[in-house]
Formats: sequence, C-alpha cells, structure tokens
Amino acid sequence: MDPTRARILEKKLSEFEKKLAILINIKEKLDWTVNELQRENEGLRKENLKLTEETKNLKKKYSTLEKDFNKSKSFAKIVTSKLTPTAGMADLKATVEQYIEEIDKCILMLEDTL
Repeated sequence: MDPTRARILEKKLSEFEKKLAILINIKEKLDWTVNELQRENEGLRKENLKLTEETKNLKKKYSTLEKDFNKSKSFAKIVTSKLTPTAGMADLKATVEQYIEEIDKCILMLEDTL
C-alpha cells in the first residue's frame, strides 16, 4: 500500500474516531437527561395524585360546609317564629345569641377551607 494513501486512511480513521467519541458523549448526556426527566416526571405524577386527592377532600369539606350554611338560613325563620307575645325577651335574646355563635362557627369553618 502506498504510504500517502495509508496516511490518508489513518487521518480519516482518526477523524472518524473523534466524531464517534463526540457522538458517544452526546448519547451519554442524552441518556442522563432522559433519566433525570423520568425521575422528575415520576415526582410530578406523585405530586399531582396528592393534589388531586387534596382537591377531592376540599370539595367534600366545601360541600358539607355549604349544607351547614344553608341550614343556618333557616335560623332567621326560627327566630321569627319565636316572636310571639307570650315569649320572653330574655329567651329570645338567648336563642339569637346561640344562633349567632353557630353562624360564627360556620364562618370560621368556611375561612379554614379557603
């Protein structure tokens, strides 16, 4: 084989090896990136499940509080029905105060959910 041709082949082989080394390096970096993204994705999936469960719980709590709040609307009707000439003002005042305390509890519960 001609020495010049051998040098050309060696040079091309050397360039090929360099390019191959670069490609192997890029592949390893991409593999590492894929692994990192898969780990991050798994963490995000777990967090998403957790938040979905938390959302369900909050919706249940909100529904319960909303029902309780709707029940409190009937307090006004009850107080109105207590306004009879024979009922004492002290009894009426005690009943209204009790209803106000219940309403305050409902408001606190609603504030806790927000």
